[in-house]
Amino acid sequence: MKTKTLLLALGLMSTLTVAHAENFQFQNIRVGGTGCPSDITQIVMAPDFSSASILFQSFESHVPAVVDNPKATPTISILNCNVFLDIKLPAGQKLDSLEISYDMRGHAFLDRGVSGNFKSFLISSNGLGTERSQGVQLLQEKNWLNTGVDQEEDFLVQATKSLSIASQCGRGANTDRVSIHLQHQLGSQILGGFERTNASGTITMDSSDLKGGIRLRANTSVCNVGPTPPGPGRNCRVVRVNGRAQMICQ
Repeated sequence: MKTKTLLLALGLMSTLTVAHAENFQFQNIRVGGTGCPSDITQIVMAPDFSSASILFQSFESHVPAVVDNPKATPTISILNCNVFLDIKLPAGQKLDSLEISYDMRGHAFLDRGVSGNFKSFLISSNGLGTERSQGVQLLQEKNWLNTGVDQEEDFLVQATKSLSIASQCGRGANTDRVSIHLQHQLGSQILGGFERTNASGTITMDSSDLKGGIRLRANTSVCNVGPTPPGPGRNCRVVRVNGRAQMICQ
């Protein structure tokens, strides 16, 4: 099958409860995995770091797969695309939630005896008190399980998920950031009993008919910074700014 380019657009936008002198920024966006190798994946950032586009060279799962590892099996093909990003919060802002909107299109052609799936996960969030205790969270999935017949379709994955990721208040430090790890997975498999047949399957997502993608929206709100506890060896003093007491440490 002719390899096509997958355009995965990430629209990263902010919603603030009130106007703020300094807005948050998405930083250090990077990708990796068999579904989006970093050396052939282009990340285009907006000038104000409020949005980004990720251009994929290929996102296609095919079985039987070409394997170069004797422990691997050609009857299973799983492509992982890991997306990492940081949300830098200025002093007086906190992260409330992350909204993920899916508008993805593709094509599946699976012979009888072949299954397939697309899955999207929130792997982790870290920083400013956002560490998660419940582990990996499934955000979205689509399955092709009617393996008793041939399966062929142009498909859509359209949904919006709102994730509660409540952070502590930003204090203006360089470390005031929330780190997010998302993973998108595309897989196909020749089931038991069909390995010795000519069964095959392909699931693709490509830019020729992809008008959407995955869009991320961060919702933040204003918060009370409060005084910063003095650290060892720091000289601190209390000053008044616009009638309010603030602690300044050097």
